[in-house]
Amino acid sequence: MINIDMWYGGNKKEADKIDITFYPNEGKYRGNIYKNGKAIGDYSCKDSVLLEKAFPQLTFNWN
Repeated sequence: MINIDMWYGGNKKEADKIDITFYPNEGKYRGNIYKNGKAIGDYSCKDSVLLEKAFPQLTFNWN
């Protein structure tokens, strides 16, 4: 399950960038969602595959 909170009532499809931090003690990925350099929401999830599926418009580089 992925928890997405869009702060201004926007849509996750508007995102042009997200930041990703993994918290090993929780086993969760967390980060902010951005549009045009402005944070518009945040998310948390336990599975990186769900994260990629939630934001198909973005390119993920896990290196």
